[in-house]
Amino acid sequence: MFKVSVVQFKPELFEIKKNVDKVMKIVEGVDSDFIVFPELAFSGYAFSSKKEVEETYESPLEENGYAFKTFREFSKDTGISVVYGFNEKYEDKYYNSSILINSDGTFKIYRKTHLFFREKLFFTPGNTGFWVENVNGIKVGVAICFDWYFPESFRTLALLGADLILHPANLVLPYCQEANKIRSLENKVYIATSNIWGTQSNGEIQYSFTGKSQVTSPNGEVLFRLPDQGDFIQTVEIDERKSQNKSINEYNDLFKDRNPKYYFHS
Repeated sequence: MFKVSVVQFKPELFEIKKNVDKVMKIVEGVDSDFIVFPELAFSGYAFSSKKEVEETYESPLEENGYAFKTFREFSKDTGISVVYGFNEKYEDKYYNSSILINSDGTFKIYRKTHLFFREKLFFTPGNTGFWVENVNGIKVGVAICFDWYFPESFRTLALLGADLILHPANLVLPYCQEANKIRSLENKVYIATSNIWGTQSNGEIQYSFTGKSQVTSPNGEVLFRLPDQGDFIQTVEIDERKSQNKSINEYNDLFKDRNPKYYFHS
């Protein structure tokens, strides 16, 4: 058994330090093993120019970034692993990335595989592929926002052995929260989705985000779903054995019954 916490909040566009300091107050004193924050959590999402991207990046692989340094110390101090989305610069390219930071100071980066809408104007498609990391005996995978739309994303993480998928998001489409009940059910895995809320405007660019951050179970249940507006943190206890047990009944096993030779391959 372990605990996962989901943070939902409304960031101020491009105010990285202010946003980080804000959520540090939200998470103060939380009792958890994992905390997940939204996609591009502290820069905001409504980029209108490459210049804005260039001014808000972090480079954890070069030990660079206010959010990275803050949450690395937080994880070391509390023993809580943290996942948040950020604008990553690496080898002169920019990626919509998420980072998993652990209490021993180690970290791993996932770069978004499926870019959505205007993200394609600013970011390079991710090149890390999907991965699963063992954190104190819990196998954790990471996906970002629009990845949910592609069933292969969460199926890949489940096949890699994920007990829990942490899913930073900036959701504007109205489907994900309901769809992730099915993504959890069809893979028998927990999914923790952290979303922002409210409207974000930048000149003529405007996005309205859906909130409703949630955790779904291997049985397709919504363990909790936050309101569509408001800053929150909510924690739930999870039994990883329910993700590890792929049995549907005494004759059927979700993964053993797969027959890949008959499936389409790209």
